Amino acid sequence: MPHDVIGFGEALLRLMPEADERVAEAATFHAYVGGAELNTCAAAASIGLHAAWFSVLPPGLLGERVRRHLRACGVDTSLVRTAPGRLGSYWVEYGREPRSIEVLYDRAGSTVCDVRPEDAPWDALRAARAFFVSGITPALSAATRDLALALSTAARDAGALVATDLNYRARLWTPAEATPVLEQLARSARIVIVTADDARTLWGATGEPEAVARGLQSRFECECLVMTRGGEGAIAIDAGECRQAAVLPTTRRDRIGAGDAFAAGYVWAWLAGRRERALDYALAMAALKHTVPGDTLTTSVAEVEAIAARDVRDIRR
Repeated sequence: MPHDVIGFGEALLRLMPEADERVAEAATFHAYVGGAELNTCAAAASIGLHAAWFSVLPPGLLGERVRRHLRACGVDTSLVRTAPGRLGSYWVEYGREPRSIEVLYDRAGSTVCDVRPEDAPWDALRAARAFFVSGITPALSAATRDLALALSTAARDAGALVATDLNYRARLWTPAEATPVLEQLARSARIVIVTADDARTLWGATGEPEAVARGLQSRFECECLVMTRGGEGAIAIDAGECRQAAVLPTTRRDRIGAGDAFAAGYVWAWLAGRRERALDYALAMAALKHTVPGDTLTTSVAEVEAIAARDVRDIRR
């Protein structure tokens, strides 16, 4: 059975102190499996898409933990390869105002960084309805960069819906390193998601939001350009038409993974033939992700539709 969506990226283990403790002082940590594309595939599977995630994991308990987590989320792990190496991790210190959220990565040289073209599921990719990769994956190594671009091109040439969230990470590479690669990735996609901050950092795009979004769509020659604007919502230029939507009220228990849930909602709407509601569904899924701990979102179509319709109740009986 062909997949609705295939994602390619790195798995990470997030370690986070309980409550508001500092990493340097905490004795107890929560551990969560995550990764941008992994999170997107998990959220997509929870709303009914036949999703698969491709990567390279190390053997042993940590690699198996990632597989078990994905299977529990309903994601097909049959495309995942195994090779000697290590699983990357990151440590998160959630600070309440005025403290910032601090992130410390320990991911250099993770197993996926040595991925080979022959590891890739080319036949499954060409049969899939959609392919998703973020701008984080090309930043990890030359091998992941080359394969992410090659997979995007192959999927596009096969007629799949290629979507990307450009996801610039300043701790992985500089703007000068990232800009040409992310522009190439964007040019291979039909749906490009970018934050207003990244648009300004990488392409100097400032000004009225619609003008910025239209300028980026023209630059990337993509069918749909989605620009997220934090608390001000999001704007999409879809086949020339401008759509805007405000954020939904939410309780910020854990914001990590909200952008990945947003991407899942947007891709799902397109595949479901509801692209005119894509922003509403994407923002609903991002709002839901804020309310649950961990990197991945588990939800349902009924819940997403209710939140998108702003049908919010304290208790459902």
